[in-house]
Amino acid sequence: MTATPRSRRSFLKMAVAGTPLVAGTALMARGGLMVADLWWREQHVGEMAANTGRAQALHELDQAGRTSSGSGPTLPQDGVVIPVVPEPDDAVASGNSGGRPIVGRLKIDSIGVDAAIVRVGVAYKDGQPFWETADRAVGWHEGSGTPGASQGNVVISGHISSRNQGDVFRRLPNIQVGAESRITVTGSRTAVYRVVDKLVVNPWDAWVMDPTKAPIATFICCVPDGVYSQRLVVVSELVQG
Repeated sequence: MTATPRSRRSFLKMAVAGTPLVAGTALMARGGLMVADLWWREQHVGEMAANTGRAQALHELDQAGRTSSGSGPTLPQDGVVIPVVPEPDDAVASGNSGGRPIVGRLKIDSIGVDAAIVRVGVAYKDGQPFWETADRAVGWHEGSGTPGASQGNVVISGHISSRNQGDVFRRLPNIQVGAESRITVTGSRTAVYRVVDKLVVNPWDAWVMDPTKAPIATFICCVPDGVYSQRLVVVSELVQG
């Protein structure tokens, strides 16, 4: 049976109409898969944690999550720092990152992190305080401890993924208990820390940033990637300062 011009036009209309329909269905399916993937990440984000209990012990928390002192963050005390030339592989680059002066370098060889350190502080938007974030670097929080000091909590944060500020801590979820990191601040010797715990906490669990009597370093990033609803907290103890 030979198709008439009229029937051919009908088939053509069906084909043209079907193309966006198929494309739309494919996009909906892709969107559904992305939502399902983000939901899965949210449900399994707690699996990143090690929960050794060491973090709570270092912060002197009781079972109710209260510190024994109840004190909040304080500025580090001024001290005499004797400049020491760092080892060649820990040398700190000069210059800026994201418009902020580079003040140090963080290396975590086990997960391929080699990042500039910049200072970050508290800023305000619509009257609400929030911590600044580092652009393609890690941020050393003002008021937190000094790397290599005999006590204090060195708080360092970075992005797991950011379209505008990079993904310096993309592999932080892969770090293992026992892994070592090296923190070098300009004019000071390199401090070496060893991971003793990994936690997944809520954004308002600010106790992880509190000062400590023990010399520790705390690395923080948002998790899970793409959702950013929780915080991954990696706690390390000083082994060489």
